[in-house]
Order: sequence, then structure tokens, then C-alpha cells
Amino acid sequence: MQKNYREGGVGMLDALPGTYLVSAYFDDNQVDLVYCNVLGWQVGKDRRLTPMCLDPRAADENPWFVIHPDGRVESNDGRSWASKDAWLTEERRNRRHAA
Repeated sequence: MQKNYREGGVGMLDALPGTYLVSAYFDDNQVDLVYCNVLGWQVGKDRRLTPMCLDPRAADENPWFVIHPDGRVESNDGRSWASKDAWLTEERRNRRHAA
């Protein structure tokens, strides 16, 4: 049995169907999106929400991004975008400036 060293939460909330944790990988002008279903949310002692996914390492990336059923994209660092396209546009711009 594998040990889990993550601090336990104080509660759980269900996620709405169609909620995904998403990662974007850029190659030239192409983008590859990898989706992971969010099954629920763990409420931490500090009231932060962590997405619960089948892949336990999916939320280990920092920052992580969630696409909600209404199309909004939110990041764990508090940023949000009205749509997936707006988020991808900003991510492309940030990567160009970093290069």
C-alpha cells in the first residue's frame, strides 16, 4: 500500500458534470490540451479547494487550471477567464514573453 503524505481535508464537495482539470502543452502555434475529469473537491483546513481526479498527480502542477461546465476557466492562484480561448490566448502570450 502506498503512503499518502498529503494533508487531509476537512470535507468534500461534488463537482458538476463537465468540470475538467486541463493542462495545455504548446508546440509552435499548435496547442495540445489534456483533460482530466474532476469528480469532486477536497476542502482543506485553510478552506482551499483541491480538485479530486482519477490521476492523483494531475493537481500537483502549479498552477493548475479548471474548465467549468459553463466554459469559464479558473486557476488555483485566483486568475479566471471567461472562456477557454481567452485563457489559451493569454497562456500563448505569457510563453512568448518568457522565451
